[in-house]
Amino acid sequence: MKKIEILDHISERSLMAVLVVDQVEEAINTSKALLKGGVSVIELALRTSVAIEAISAVVDHCPGMLVGAGTVISLEQVESVKKAGAHFALSPGLNTNIILESNNCDLPFIPGIASPTELQLALEVGCNCLKLFPAEPIGGLPYLKSISEPYKHLEVKYIPLGGINIDNFNDYLSCPEVIAVGGSWLTPKTLIKSKDWGNITAIAQKSVEIVAKQEIY
Repeated sequence: MKKIEILDHISERSLMAVLVVDQVEEAINTSKALLKGGVSVIELALRTSVAIEAISAVVDHCPGMLVGAGTVISLEQVESVKKAGAHFALSPGLNTNIILESNNCDLPFIPGIASPTELQLALEVGCNCLKLFPAEPIGGLPYLKSISEPYKHLEVKYIPLGGINIDNFNDYLSCPEVIAVGGSWLTPKTLIKSKDWGNITAIAQKSVEIVAKQEIY
């Protein structure tokens, strides 16, 4: 998939589930539960030893899921997640060398930014869809609106993560510059460990319903 197709898919769905797993089967079953609830985009974070294998497994076993590799913070990881089949990649911060390497690998990349300086560096290397992180701790929606204002003419888009939950995510989606929101409220660790796939599906369904109501009104 081309970058524009991936961003269109993310924008149309509005929700990105952040997933951290200790077992490959957890990634597969959680992804299936999310798909059943209507959530079809994940950020599978490279924070555990099974993450790369889990990305490959989800791509193979959950064809309806758009799989992003999260916490990509080294050049070596870019090649690894590309080989694993990740559709795109994200990072919590900004490293221009990683972005350039992702471009060389034809891997769409969404870097994390938290300041105007980082935002402009991202734009210089061709990134106009950015992960605002950590969104809530650095000022939430008021901060996002402030930081985005000088760059509106450049049509910069944002995916806020960090402190986003079922009670506040819809506020972020009301901002025209926000194409989606992400968070672990969709994939609580306790539910994954207890293999409560039904409740993960229920959370996904409730979140999708909230998005749908906003679109109606």
